[in-house]
Amino acid sequence: MPVGHRGVDRPGRATKKGDAMSQDVEAVPAGAVVVGVDGTDKDQRAVRWAADEAERRRTGLHLIYAVAWTEYSRVYGVVSSANLDRIHDTAQRIVDDAARQAREGHPDLTVTSAVVMEDAATALVHASRHAGVIILGARGLGRIAGRLLGSVSQKVTAHAHGPVIVVRDTVPVPGAPVVVGVDPLDQPPEVIQFAFEEARRRGLGVRIVHAAPRERPLPEFRDAEVEHMRETAAAEEARAVEQLAAEWSGRYPDVPVEVHEARRHPVEALVEESANASVVVVGSRARHGLAELRLGSVARGVLYEAPVVAVVRVEAAQPTAA
Repeated sequence: MPVGHRGVDRPGRATKKGDAMSQDVEAVPAGAVVVGVDGTDKDQRAVRWAADEAERRRTGLHLIYAVAWTEYSRVYGVVSSANLDRIHDTAQRIVDDAARQAREGHPDLTVTSAVVMEDAATALVHASRHAGVIILGARGLGRIAGRLLGSVSQKVTAHAHGPVIVVRDTVPVPGAPVVVGVDPLDQPPEVIQFAFEEARRRGLGVRIVHAAPRERPLPEFRDAEVEHMRETAAAEEARAVEQLAAEWSGRYPDVPVEVHEARRHPVEALVEESANASVVVVGSRARHGLAELRLGSVARGVLYEAPVVAVVRVEAAQPTAA
């Protein structure tokens, strides 16, 4: 079924803002898959992934190239109008190349684009207010790159108003399931729903991973009663995970579901599962103040290591009035 209009490539609206050009956030099509491009080798993976995602969602693809105006001002001093136009034209060529790449495999996909004179993370966070999902490319896996995450990816995943998918490497096993980490004691529905929606769109199954390390108690607490309590608690958690799986399987009867229990740290378990996953889905709770500057430890750890990770923002529950 066609998606949008054949081969459409419309530049986003840019407006003057002081001496710079700035993208109006309203120019982002509602519900579009938004992908950030920067002209590096990360673009190819991210654009291909984003185009596939847009077609599955039956929505448009919106490409954003952000030029940090403050950085250019710092390096070059006062940038002339001619230099600004030259910078903009170069960026537009990069966006146009990415749009052509997206249309190669999806000729019916509606593709829009924008060049913005703004910090990349800021532009993408603003775009996330209207986007269905943000797609970002990141450095490939490796001893060093696997431990580093670009500052743009860190900021966007921490501050975005919707889900963000970070594509670090290609999926090793075509047709692999969507993996989602769960905690039966505190499971935000947004996270598991995103996993099931992704799986249904892709015609894949969901693998629910419950990871809980079994730490040995201190010697003075090692007795039969304590061990029985620990085993009972573990069994109760396992039953709760099975009930969670059954509940969501009932909501998505066309999505195969399997449950995996792992007695290890959640990051270790999810990273191991990522080797046989199309995408790993994790949640990140919305924070305020200084805590906003960082992701939760599980989300951050998985982002450092897994090839493709979807981070779903979870809004904190509002306190009830006394």
